[in-house]
Amino acid sequence: MQFPVIGNERQKQMKQKLSVVLAVALFAPLVALYAAEAVRTNAISEHDPKVAEELRVRDGLPNFFAKLAAGGPVRIAYLGGSITAANGWRPKSLAWFKEQFPRAELVEINAAISGTGSDYGACRIGEDVLSKNPDLVFMEHRVNGGGGFEAKSVEGIVRQIWKKNPRTDICLIYTVSQNMLKDLQAGKQPWFGAIMESVANTYGIPSIDLGVEIAKREKAGELIFKGDSPVAGKLVFSKDGTHPGDEGHNIYRDVITRSMLAMKSTGKVQAHTLPAPRETRCWETASLKPAAKAMFSAGWKPVDTKTDAVYRDDFGRTDAMLRGAMKCDRVGETVTVKWNGTTIGFSDIPQGQTMEVEVTIDDAQTPVVIKRPQYEMNRRYARFFYLPEQAPGEHTAVLSMKTLTDGLSYYCGQISIIGSTVP
Repeated sequence: MQFPVIGNERQKQMKQKLSVVLAVALFAPLVALYAAEAVRTNAISEHDPKVAEELRVRDGLPNFFAKLAAGGPVRIAYLGGSITAANGWRPKSLAWFKEQFPRAELVEINAAISGTGSDYGACRIGEDVLSKNPDLVFMEHRVNGGGGFEAKSVEGIVRQIWKKNPRTDICLIYTVSQNMLKDLQAGKQPWFGAIMESVANTYGIPSIDLGVEIAKREKAGELIFKGDSPVAGKLVFSKDGTHPGDEGHNIYRDVITRSMLAMKSTGKVQAHTLPAPRETRCWETASLKPAAKAMFSAGWKPVDTKTDAVYRDDFGRTDAMLRGAMKCDRVGETVTVKWNGTTIGFSDIPQGQTMEVEVTIDDAQTPVVIKRPQYEMNRRYARFFYLPEQAPGEHTAVLSMKTLTDGLSYYCGQISIIGSTVP
């Protein structure tokens, strides 16, 4: 039997088909590999914000680890509240970094102020953190919250950091309080944590949830979350349901260090890019302005920070918050601030149980009355508050003393501005 002779054109077609088949066979594994990588990368930004996990690597901390490996100065900033301010996970983690990376010169930026969350953090990060050129910023805010501006303030912190230096890495740290235990034991992320996780997804920021391990041990009966005295065979985590004892901080440190090791080889050394903001009015223009930026009526006097008993009662926290405070002891005294933006707030020391201020914005017919009782009966405790958000633009706020307790003064310090001050 004779087979037909295939012409030259037919031979070319068969050779082309054979080449395609061979190419598919040879490169299919590579195509599959790249496809898998694409899926993996997409998954990093699609973690469920409502689910609690100990570590979400996302884009990792490649710039930070590269600087550690290279030696020389490496600056780590700790931005948070009292749990970070304590002699706990902050110094313990810093000591671990020094042991692991002896060639690097580790520099600590302690930017923790008790009782402050992401809202106050967004206002003070420029002065307290970014002016010191950090290579890594730990953000610990889940316990203290965001003052009603949660998503706006968390995103504002991130954008301020990367606007100042796009090679600074960020890591979210979630500490835990007793009211979060049930959610964490059910695998759920507490409400503010879910907001922070959504921001982390958008910006590729890693997050470490210290509460997952604590909740697991408590559920297993290995740990007492809140207790006044030792319990045989168990670790007592805290006395008040929020602030860990030394052993609790050791757990925090261990979770952080194993998470660091897991992230050590993740990501590419490069500048971070800023997408469009998630929140159109996020707090990327937030700052703290000294009281000198405001206009005070004649009855206000500068505070002598070296001798004033009220100011010095909780000096470390008060001085970190008020800085250049003024005080008055008469009803009707005013503070006037002009700004271009959306939101304004005041740092203060209220005293007594009946103190009130009223604030008029842009000659509004009805002022906003704000009660300022001092809840800390045995301390003169510095605090802060915000006025309702305004439409973007130029505004004037006039704070007036409405009610004062006899013999007590009202202290006014730094002013939170979302936007910029107007001369």
